[in-house]
Amino acid sequence: MCREKKQTFSAGKKIFLGCVATSVLVMGTAVLHGKETVENEVVNTQITENAFSEKVQDLMRFLSGDTDSFAYKREGRTDPFMPFVSETEVATDEEIPVEELYGMRKFEPGQLSLVAIVLTEEGPLAMVQDSVGKGYVIRNGTEIGRAGTVDKISDNVVVVKQRYTTTAGEERYSFVEMLLKKEGEK
Repeated sequence: MCREKKQTFSAGKKIFLGCVATSVLVMGTAVLHGKETVENEVVNTQITENAFSEKVQDLMRFLSGDTDSFAYKREGRTDPFMPFVSETEVATDEEIPVEELYGMRKFEPGQLSLVAIVLTEEGPLAMVQDSVGKGYVIRNGTEIGRAGTVDKISDNVVVVKQRYTTTAGEERYSFVEMLLKKEGEK
């Protein structure tokens, strides 16, 4: 009696055979893909070598004097003499009108020196002097400079209120004090 022997594989053998079969499949596809990559690299190398050799040949012809003089081809290039950064004008909503200044508006408060303060029935008066020595009389509300007005005249100080606009467009005020110097002070 012939007994047939059944071959049974253990779990370890099954896993081993599965790994071998998978690795054979992966290696086969990698080899095929590698051949295609090598063929593509060869074609790309030939193209760059041809382009390189054409450039070298053109240069050799130019250096030997076989070709005409150099001609600059401007297509696709920027102007080398144009600046990289260009200035743009920023338009403001509020334009400052250019007007001719007269009287006390010709002077900013820093250009004047306070000489005297007189208290009268009609209100306080102050006398200021420019750099040349010419004197001017000012009262409350007198315009000084482009955007300043005399806000207050007291015993020893004149306060000038100057209007300015911030970059955000808000209108603000700054106050400049002109002090009366005592006799003998500089």
